[in-house]
Amino acid sequence: MMQKEELSCPNNELASEQSDKIIEIIRSVQKTLRCKFNECAKKYGFTAPQLAVIVHLYKMPGITLHELSNHLMLTKSTVSGIVDRLSKQGVVVREIPKDNRRTVKLSIDENFKNNNDIESMKKEFISHIISDAVKNMDAEKVDKIIYGLQEFSLLLENSKCE
Repeated sequence: MMQKEELSCPNNELASEQSDKIIEIIRSVQKTLRCKFNECAKKYGFTAPQLAVIVHLYKMPGITLHELSNHLMLTKSTVSGIVDRLSKQGVVVREIPKDNRRTVKLSIDENFKNNNDIESMKKEFISHIISDAVKNMDAEKVDKIIYGLQEFSLLLENSKCE
């Protein structure tokens, strides 16, 4: 009689191979998106992280550095460096509210807003990169991709972190 470990061994190997393939695909997607985000940002004279900060501050003016770093999923020190550079370029403004001197609110400089079409930047940076890729695909295939990504996301959310 076979022990339980011996029965599950082929399943473990298959799961390991599938996991490796999923990781490989995710890395490939990340690399491609990073490249496309960098190309888009370069058109406007920014890095991808800088343009991400601009887009977030445009959508959420008055956000704090802590909140912004959470939204971008970057460390506070990384976002602080990006904000420093954008501030020196006159793109980002830091405001210290009178009612809470320990808080710094971030927003886009009015001159920058008036002289740049941030909405178009946002659309190209976020929406067009993906929509351009899927617009000529069969809608049913796109729905399958969406469904698969949603299922995978739920699977990961429901598994315990160790």
